[in-house]
Amino acid sequence: MLPLNNSQIQANFNQAVQLIGQRKLDEAENRLRIVLSNMPKSAGAHFHMARIQMMRADAEKAIQHLEIARATKPDGENIWRAYAEVLANLDDADRTEAFLNEAKAARLPAPLMIALQDRLKKQPAPRKGPSIGDASPADIQRGIDLVSQGKAQEAESLARGLRRQHPDVGIIALILANALGMQNKYAEARKEYEAAVRLAPDYPEARNTFGNFLVETGDYEQAEKEFQAALKLRKDMPQALLNSASLLGRMGRYPLAIEYAKRALKVQPDLLDAYMLLNRLYSIVAKEDEAINVLNEALEKGMKNALIHARLGNSYGKQGREKDAMAAFDKAIELDENLSIAYSFRALYLQSLARFEEAEADFRKALALQPEGGEIYRSFFTSHKLKLDDPVILQLEDQIENTRTTDGNKMQMYFAMAKAVEQNKAYDRVFDYLNPANDLVRKLFPYDISTRRKEIDKVKAAFADVDFSQVKPIEGASDFAPIFVTGMPRSGTTLVEQILSSHSRVDGAGENGAFIGNLTAMMNQGTPNYRPLDIIGVDELRGVGEIAEKSLQDACPGAERVVDKAIQTYMAMGVVKMIFPKAHIVLVRRDPRDCLLSIYKNVFPEGTHRYAYNQTDLGKYYRMFVEMVEFWREKLPGGFHEIQYEDLIDSPEEETRKLLEACDLEWEDACLSFHENKRRVATLSVAQVRQPIYKSSQAAWKRHEDDLAEMIEALGDVI
Repeated sequence: MLPLNNSQIQANFNQAVQLIGQRKLDEAENRLRIVLSNMPKSAGAHFHMARIQMMRADAEKAIQHLEIARATKPDGENIWRAYAEVLANLDDADRTEAFLNEAKAARLPAPLMIALQDRLKKQPAPRKGPSIGDASPADIQRGIDLVSQGKAQEAESLARGLRRQHPDVGIIALILANALGMQNKYAEARKEYEAAVRLAPDYPEARNTFGNFLVETGDYEQAEKEFQAALKLRKDMPQALLNSASLLGRMGRYPLAIEYAKRALKVQPDLLDAYMLLNRLYSIVAKEDEAINVLNEALEKGMKNALIHARLGNSYGKQGREKDAMAAFDKAIELDENLSIAYSFRALYLQSLARFEEAEADFRKALALQPEGGEIYRSFFTSHKLKLDDPVILQLEDQIENTRTTDGNKMQMYFAMAKAVEQNKAYDRVFDYLNPANDLVRKLFPYDISTRRKEIDKVKAAFADVDFSQVKPIEGASDFAPIFVTGMPRSGTTLVEQILSSHSRVDGAGENGAFIGNLTAMMNQGTPNYRPLDIIGVDELRGVGEIAEKSLQDACPGAERVVDKAIQTYMAMGVVKMIFPKAHIVLVRRDPRDCLLSIYKNVFPEGTHRYAYNQTDLGKYYRMFVEMVEFWREKLPGGFHEIQYEDLIDSPEEETRKLLEACDLEWEDACLSFHENKRRVATLSVAQVRQPIYKSSQAAWKRHEDDLAEMIEALGDVI
């Protein structure tokens, strides 16, 4: 291999750090080995190699790298902390004592010294590793090394031989399971993982590693059990806490996920991945202040990492803080000009501001740095049409065929390629990519449609005995008059919000969700079912209103009227009128076949809209949407304005006049020129609402009628 220049070395190092955060350990290790081949004593590279080994539960290998890192950078706080973490999990009092003596001799800062002592004193008794019976320690170590080096076939061959000789040694089964999993031999791997935890039931690393495998293969229920088993054996195991948090986030159990991530940080305050995960979780639940705060906390702890600034820019952007967002992106790129995620985050933000040419340059830069980044392709194609012979498309096709492409990246690539062939009118190829894309999402994020049935039943039961036609506003109700635009995803809600926000008295807050999110949390408090509305206190309802009002006003300072486009608001339309008697509700409808096709063609933020990736579930979900609309039509007669997407497209002025009148807004010509509105749009419709009204998406389902047969059957009589 030819020597790399400094820029290339830095690019590989930064990519490795990013890959570790994504749990792509083999890819990360390969990048770090490239760095070390050029800079053998790089403290940073050895530190992150140690992180990889810690995540693989290979303490000895981690220590080897930490020794080199510490020798090169003796004042490296993160190195000392990581070393202490490894020792805390080992049964070696002599090493621990020697380490603390070395730390004292190094004259480390007092806070760090105290932290190291506290971490190592937390262990009530030395921890024992798994028994290896009469197997050779050298053979065991060689198997671990082969797995760590990505030499899966050699590791498998060695481990199979050792398994025949020592069938009762759990760590050998674990080595074999890891080797098989690396080769996508999932059925055999699972059997060996099960053998490993059976043979070494008190070895938490085996439970944690098995849990990671189960997450990757889609068995979330069993994965959660394995992580809990690991934590029962070692309640302060940071990787098991972090893995539990990540899994809970995938399952949509965000409050508990946040709690586990916080616990991981409490155990290991310098765990960068925990800060990144908390930022993402807070963002998903629309708590951007907390998402920003957790990153600033990491910076205050001295973590100088370009990725933190890139994610900070992303969070600032979601708050509409353009100056802060761009400054954070610039800082990330200043620290690391080869960090692909900094360019892709900035591209997404520029895209939301309709600065498409600048966004394209950043997308192309990001893909040049990270050609395996599936999400970058998909986000790029959301607003840009490329010819099928464009170098980016050719690169994408190569990555899809690459056997090393992970399921997560391949899923994103399939969605991107489906978009590309559709944009080029190769309609017969669309479902060649859409079906495997959706199958992979369902594998990564399993979903049972019966959970939606239970949600619908809970909501209807909570409101069943209330006559909303006679209900008066709560005492002390606010005069605030928001406009709630609601409906199914991809039904035209963003278009309606854009039309309304083009009015001089109105601004759009996007999918704010503070009202419906806090109302749902309050009604679900302390009970498996929603509390009936008649037992909820006025103060609680007023509190929900105050939080929502502040959130919307903060999002759109100075606006007389604010639009909240949280699509789930249709679940509680009657309560809107109780808390905000001057509010207006707009329900957007669209031909379900076009609406659901559009959903099926897109991927949503992680853990959300998990029904969207199966045609039968889509049909059933839509039927329950109609059921809730009819529930509120009966309960709240005349309480909401309905607009049919197809009518708006065919007769834009007529329908826009009706819309404005329903929202107590006078006519303004600007509402017909909504595409000239430069406000930020952060939904999947970012490109569409920058164009005048067009009809090309109407009846698009007819091009794919045969491919949509399963969904159409599930829709039944609601068509």
